[in-house]
Amino acid sequence: MPLAIRFLFVLLLTQTPAFGKEVALPVPPESVGLSSMRLQHISRLIDRHIDEKKIAGAVVLVARKGEIAYFREAGQAGINQPMQKDTIFRIVSMTKPLTSVATMLLYEEGKLLLSDPVSKYIPEFKDPKVLEMQPPGSASEYKLVPAKREITIRDLLSHTSGLLYLFPNNYYHERNRQLVVDFYKEVGITDGFCRPNETIGDMVKRLARLPLYKHPGELWEYSLASDVLGYLVEVVSGMPFDQFMQQRIFNPLKMHDSHFYLPKEKMHRLASVWKSDWQGSLAPAPDKMIDGDLALCPSDARALSGKYLTGGANVLSTAQDYYRFAQMLLNKGELDGVRLLSRKTVELMTATNHIGQFDADFLHGPGWKFGLGFAIQQNRENDVDSGDQGVFEWAGIYSTRFSINPKEETITIFLSQTSPFNLHFGLWDTLLVLTNSAIID
Repeated sequence: MPLAIRFLFVLLLTQTPAFGKEVALPVPPESVGLSSMRLQHISRLIDRHIDEKKIAGAVVLVARKGEIAYFREAGQAGINQPMQKDTIFRIVSMTKPLTSVATMLLYEEGKLLLSDPVSKYIPEFKDPKVLEMQPPGSASEYKLVPAKREITIRDLLSHTSGLLYLFPNNYYHERNRQLVVDFYKEVGITDGFCRPNETIGDMVKRLARLPLYKHPGELWEYSLASDVLGYLVEVVSGMPFDQFMQQRIFNPLKMHDSHFYLPKEKMHRLASVWKSDWQGSLAPAPDKMIDGDLALCPSDARALSGKYLTGGANVLSTAQDYYRFAQMLLNKGELDGVRLLSRKTVELMTATNHIGQFDADFLHGPGWKFGLGFAIQQNRENDVDSGDQGVFEWAGIYSTRFSINPKEETITIFLSQTSPFNLHFGLWDTLLVLTNSAIID
């Protein structure tokens, strides 16, 4: 093949035809110790779920040893909108690891310590109270008692603060949890999946005055802690949270398609959310979905601007952008000559158990611990198995997930926009099995 034609061929391969957006060209899988044939099992898995109308579409990316080896789009992003490699997704709780890194950037600059009480920066958190149930027949069903200690920044990063999310209340039947959630509702606290018309600071200051579910440090509970961290970053840095993220994370890592609010010129690349029963009934999701204490507003992602910048749920991104973030972590804080964090800080975040004897049981279960923003696989003796001791990962409620395996130097990213989330564990678990089974060196 003449050199000029070969160059043109390669150039065309690195473009996404529908949008003309440059995307990465995968390397031959065998060059990084992966089997091309075995990776095709991933394609068949995703195609089967699409054919069975369990999901409308997805983008899957697998990288090893610093190179993308599998990068495929399949199905539909929306009605008459084919999925593309540069389709933009609501990554929702995959925002949390980004927020954790933002916090640790300030930690490395000496602007905060993990042991600092949150009230040092957000005074409303001073002197927290904990809701405790009273014995039957007492004059009051509950009482508020002083917390044994204040919430620290480490508590927020590790989800041991005593704060709650509202939506897990759908799955528990605990009176004390219900009472705390009722307090949240009374003052307009939300999980942030529907963006309120206020700033994150407004919400956090109200939240800080409410009773805690448990004493800080005495339970691992997935919660609004990352939303509090987003506001903490604003207070400590003196910058709006989105500007801090843009200047300190997105720009240095060349995450050019990651935003809290999408620019108008990128809106046509945003995937739609699909409602699925995971049995073959699939349809475009409504603008707002309410199920008990779970409130989702897919249409909020189409807003061009707004005031609410939450550290727990608001970022929109692409597979390639999130891969760059994940590769920075796998590289111990550096990517393409740009260092965001030190090796020691990344180890503190992703390779250190910060929850002691507790298990990170939301999404995972026994055998999983939590670092500073990430679930960490402690062993391979339990049902949820992502491949090796030391794997760290997290997910988003619209069916997005990523996993990083330091031992094998692999990154797996799955992005879909399917609701509800909780019925598709089998798809993710199988995808990780197929990724690990493709390792041949």
